[in-house]
Amino acid sequence: MSTYITAIVGVFILIYNSIATQDLPTHFQAELPYRLFETSTDTLTIEEVLQCNSRFKSIDYYNNRKTHPKKIYWIKIDLTQQRNHIKDSIWYLVPEKYDYASVYYNTNGNISEKMVGRFQISNISNPVLHYSDFSFTTKQLIDNRYIYLKIKYITKFKPISSIKFYYTSPSTILLQDAYYDWEQLKMFALRHMFSGVCLIVFILTFAFFIISKRTEFLFYSLYVFWLFVYLTGDVFRIKYFIFGDNRLAFYWVNEISQVFINLCYVIFVSYYLSTKTAYPKLNQILKTITYVLVFIIGLDSIFFLFNHFEMNIYVMNIQRIIMTIFGIGGMIYLIKYAKNHLTYFIVCGSFLYMIGALALMFFKKVEYMILGGTLEITIFAIGLAYKVHQEYKAKLYFQKESFINNNKALRSQINPHFIFNSLVSIQHLILSDKKDLAIQYLSKFSSLTRKVLDSSFEDTVFLSEEIKLLKQYIELERLRFHHTFNYTINIQDELEPDTTEVPMLIVQPFVENAILHGLLNKKDDDKQLTITFKKEESYICCEVDDNGIGRKASIAFKTLIKHKVSRGIEVTSNRLKNLNTSVNNQVRFIDKTDDNGNEIGTTVIIKIPIQLDFD
Repeated sequence: MSTYITAIVGVFILIYNSIATQDLPTHFQAELPYRLFETSTDTLTIEEVLQCNSRFKSIDYYNNRKTHPKKIYWIKIDLTQQRNHIKDSIWYLVPEKYDYASVYYNTNGNISEKMVGRFQISNISNPVLHYSDFSFTTKQLIDNRYIYLKIKYITKFKPISSIKFYYTSPSTILLQDAYYDWEQLKMFALRHMFSGVCLIVFILTFAFFIISKRTEFLFYSLYVFWLFVYLTGDVFRIKYFIFGDNRLAFYWVNEISQVFINLCYVIFVSYYLSTKTAYPKLNQILKTITYVLVFIIGLDSIFFLFNHFEMNIYVMNIQRIIMTIFGIGGMIYLIKYAKNHLTYFIVCGSFLYMIGALALMFFKKVEYMILGGTLEITIFAIGLAYKVHQEYKAKLYFQKESFINNNKALRSQINPHFIFNSLVSIQHLILSDKKDLAIQYLSKFSSLTRKVLDSSFEDTVFLSEEIKLLKQYIELERLRFHHTFNYTINIQDELEPDTTEVPMLIVQPFVENAILHGLLNKKDDDKQLTITFKKEESYICCEVDDNGIGRKASIAFKTLIKHKVSRGIEVTSNRLKNLNTSVNNQVRFIDKTDDNGNEIGTTVIIKIPIQLDFD
């Protein structure tokens, strides 16, 4: 919490200081003329250089030429015209961001040296905005007019004509050290906001990878991490903290992070779009580029290790060209052969990032790439969320289809079982020479069978239809067994049978078991079957109650019919488990006993879900 408070206070101070600078005097800064001497010899001393002044040429002599990592550039700045302006006061020489640079000046008749290159200085108050400068007076001028510099560029091929030198007043340096102008403040705020976005996205996506083990989230999080290192790693002085004063290692990490960005991007796209199956040709290209980028990382590391800096420049430029061509070609390919909406997230994000990268390359403003990177990160994050959502919907759909097919398979085992028992009953009536009853039974059976077959394509029926089927079945059994038992069906008032859907024939096996093994084996005439439907939370509670002989006594009557009835209960129990895995004890048997412990029947409680659960 203290860190956040400090950051907020710091932002307010920055804004206040920036506004306060509007009341300060306008600062002074002027360009200085110079002559240049190019050499491949790094061992020349300042004394030797002073002996060969004739080798210094006008800057016009080096038009259309660029610096080279193997070249040394000696600069002779002539302040003759500025002596009257400088007088005896202190002024500052403001050099550019040289890789290696030494300033040579007069100190009591001797020549002194001060290193001001970015790979040489260590105490920088704000490495994001300022580099070292050199203070001097007229007494420090060599031959009362010159300041000499020895500079070397190892990180780029810079046009020699673009090298500039300025001198400025102490008040200007004070302003630069103590205050931010509006442009600097905007860059400062932009980098910090981008760093915050990267940090949040990295933590969330990496955590999601740990939970889900999905590779695209791993490489997306690494992509965001390296993007943060490359664009804003110096904001929080992370690289300074790791590498200390080794600024060359700092620079190498910054350079190689560009390759890691592209490497993680390529692998992320491969897994995100499932290119191995969806885009085989693109997948081959992505694999090739992956190998090339890994090779570049190793090759560039070797070049840095052995100080072949010019090769580093060539390799990085080649890498940029490869990725630019691939980016443009890949976007065109995906637009032309897009198989789903996922490709458009990649195309849009990549296009915006490429625009930002090209703007950085040509306009040298990191703000463009930060903006492009922010938009790409956002689009890719939305794309990942969209993919997860689509996969969840697909998974839910397949779960539902699997449930329906499994339910149909289980129900298909119930229908033949029920039909077989009914045909056995008809056969029994015919063999008993009860033709009228057989015809009556066959008529009711055909009506019931037709309804069962007509609804066999439906997964559920209204409870009212289920009760009608149940009544028809019980009437068939009563007809078969000469009305030797009675039945009652009760429906709770709160339950709406005409609008409530239940799985078809979900209660019938339990009713059949109660009739055949509970009531028919009872010797007296008091045989009662009671079926009750009640609404309980998210399910319907159905109670099948009989006053038969009980479950223990029925074990003595093991018959073929009993075996099939038990099979029907087993199948129906499995159906109930598939319908809702979150409800425990979907089927519960209660053995009823009298005061003496004698069995007086069985109650079966069946929990039927109202809404199907596919989670």
